[in-house]
Amino acid sequence: MAVLDDKLREYQKILERKDELAEQTKVNNAAKDELEQEICQMMIDEEKPSQIVDGYNFSLKQETMYSKLGEDKLQEKGIDFFEVLREQGLGDIIVERVDPRTLNSTCKGIVEEAGELPEELSEALSIYEKLGLSRRKANTKALDRAKANREE
Repeated sequence: MAVLDDKLREYQKILERKDELAEQTKVNNAAKDELEQEICQMMIDEEKPSQIVDGYNFSLKQETMYSKLGEDKLQEKGIDFFEVLREQGLGDIIVERVDPRTLNSTCKGIVEEAGELPEELSEALSIYEKLGLSRRKANTKALDRAKANREE
């Protein structure tokens, strides 16, 4: 049992480290973006569009970026984004996609309600069992009771 406890503690540490790294990545990316803008402004102010430091050439680059307006703004303008793309001959860049997590939870819901998936849907899916670990905060009162019962 002690070996299993040790493995679970090791697993817990890895999960905590994963969360720490995700947070560090967010902080690092924000710091990088902020510093990049500060450096760009300095290069503009000093009229130095490029600078070599420690064997690396850093240079200003300007690129135009395009992103879809939010659904609320599109609705305000009465625009169907995908229809505009199709009308402009860009229908081929539209990607029909189903998020795997959404598919999984939807299928689970169907099975809970109907007892099984429709045959046509089952034939289009890979269905398999996966064994994993669930992690939740333990109820400390229940743990204290269990510990007291073992000691008796």
